[in-house]
Amino acid sequence: MNIFIVEDTVSIRRLLVRRLDSMPGMRVVGEAAGERQALALIRWARPDAVLLDLSLAHGSGLNLLGELRAGGYEGRISVLTAQDAEAYRRACFVAGADAFYDKASGLESLFDDLAALAGAPSAEPQQRPAVYLRDGLTGLYTEAALHERLDQVARCALRDGVDLAVHVLRLVGLADLPGEVAEAVVRQAARRLAEAGGEADIVARSAADQFAIVQTRLDKAEQAEQAASHARHLAGLMARPFEFGGQPYRMRVELGVALFPADAVSPRGLLTLAEATAFGVQ
Repeated sequence: MNIFIVEDTVSIRRLLVRRLDSMPGMRVVGEAAGERQALALIRWARPDAVLLDLSLAHGSGLNLLGELRAGGYEGRISVLTAQDAEAYRRACFVAGADAFYDKASGLESLFDDLAALAGAPSAEPQQRPAVYLRDGLTGLYTEAALHERLDQVARCALRDGVDLAVHVLRLVGLADLPGEVAEAVVRQAARRLAEAGGEADIVARSAADQFAIVQTRLDKAEQAEQAASHARHLAGLMARPFEFGGQPYRMRVELGVALFPADAVSPRGLLTLAEATAFGVQ
């Protein structure tokens, strides 16, 4: 079950992510702290379920609930809030909520209900699919390996008190190039990106025309500035022409970034937000 969390308190998001990640069949695919951002990302990511707080940093959870239902969202919406008065409960169900939980006393009920919805795991052992760590064309990490590595460095960042930045970079129009030209462009782009980061940074080819770059161990006081500076550097690298057969090829680039833990605390939430920003979703 793919879950999106709408909650403006980082510590509570972290608690929810940690617990959900430990439950079979659960996957946090996105996070947001405000109404407008949440609405755009939920419409784009299309999660199976939304965990929604009523009190948000920007906007109203109750308004968001109504807008999601009015816009045709059919997934499960569970309200998890400290606003436990009966009036709030009634208003949420009228607006389209499927469940209502008190943050102080209802967490275990929430997790039990989600587990029941996801279904019990099969008693028969399932063979885990092979995880390919390196992309055959570029030698960079694959998307599957990226998720595992990002989870590891996020845990280390929490332990060491440092921050991260996740950049997603897309080469627009790559599919329109002849196959051998496109492969040459991808290989050259991969080399530039691999050489641009620090030794502890992660570079992955996350899709045919897309790369993900994780800046590790950023200073908390300068996280945003360091991430913005690196984004400009990456854009400059991609602005240089690529070459094949003596001919230059210029590519348009879409670039998005998400900050850990300011923007999201789950690995997939970071990638979803960075991808959405690159695609101009919000």
